Amino acid sequence: MDNRQRRWVGVGGLALVASLLATIFLTPNGPDATAGPEKVAIFARHNQTGLYLSAYLISLSILIAGAFLWYLRDVVAPSELGRRLANLGFAGGILFLVEGMLSAGAAFAMADVAKHADANVLQTLNIFSQDVTGIAGGASALLLGATSLAILRSKALPSWLAYVGLVLAVASFGIPMLGLPVVALWWLLTSIVVLVTSKQSTVTGKLAPSV
Repeated sequence: MDNRQRRWVGVGGLALVASLLATIFLTPNGPDATAGPEKVAIFARHNQTGLYLSAYLISLSILIAGAFLWYLRDVVAPSELGRRLANLGFAGGILFLVEGMLSAGAAFAMADVAKHADANVLQTLNIFSQDVTGIAGGASALLLGATSLAILRSKALPSWLAYVGLVLAVASFGIPMLGLPVVALWWLLTSIVVLVTSKQSTVTGKLAPSV
């Protein structure tokens, strides 16, 4: 992968983080999973547009993330060293994106039936939407852990990034609700590092050494 392609990977990662931030700050937060049917029904009917927007922004994030993770493998393991670990990390990323698809589907379904469904149905959708992120802990740990080990194996990126990834992998597995924030933080750090190292390699004529 040449420096231009590496820069596009870095830019793609930053675009992914921007999409996630837009999802967090521009869309409504649903009631707690323990909220009663009437409270959930009122929320859904008053935030129908926001729920549609949430579903579309999550879908956009999934689209960007899929491409980012596919090409990131060639950055963290440009040769055979660490390639299997990078592929394993990509598999974890796909599982993580499945959780995103479920979350987007729940938001869209709630918006679609907000003014027609029984309050108990909306409550069920809200419970699913709030708790589906709990299954992402193992997937995010696999994504971060395997990719970080691939970095240590290939030495294509600084070692400190791999160690940070390993710590975050343990955190995301231990506290599944941290899955999305932890992965978003790692994506941000990784994107910045990829951009910086691609510029350094342009100046020096070779990849920046691992630190």
